[in-house]
Amino acid sequence: MDIQQAMYPNATLLIQAVLFLVFVALLRWVLIKPYTQVIEERENLINKNFEESLVLKEEAQKLLTQAKEILEKGRIESNQILEQARREAEKYKAELLSKVELEAQQEVSKAVEEIRNSLQEEKRKLDERIREIGELIASKVIEEAA
Repeated sequence: MDIQQAMYPNATLLIQAVLFLVFVALLRWVLIKPYTQVIEERENLINKNFEESLVLKEEAQKLLTQAKEILEKGRIESNQILEQARREAEKYKAELLSKVELEAQQEVSKAVEEIRNSLQEEKRKLDERIREIGELIASKVIEEAA
């Protein structure tokens, strides 16, 4: 082979170049393009899931905040209810004590009145008995003097 002939490409080189280009196109069409599509779909799915997780995280945070607010409101309301019940119990206790004290005073007054009445009755009986004894003594003194 001559140098000149080696410098110029022949038909075999041209056919090999065309076959290589066809092979690269087929390889790209059969393997690379579907593989790239799968990778893009997975990336899109990952991005979609990531964005969805961010939205769900924000929503969970809002729900957690709302739950804390509801718990705080419930605690405040329960404290108010307990305080109101405590005040009502104190009021009822005070009313009951005043009622019992009034009844006790009435009972004491009634008992004192009964005791006074009984004492006056006994005093009257005693005065009557003293008068009878005095009359008896006077009648005996008059009998002995007579």
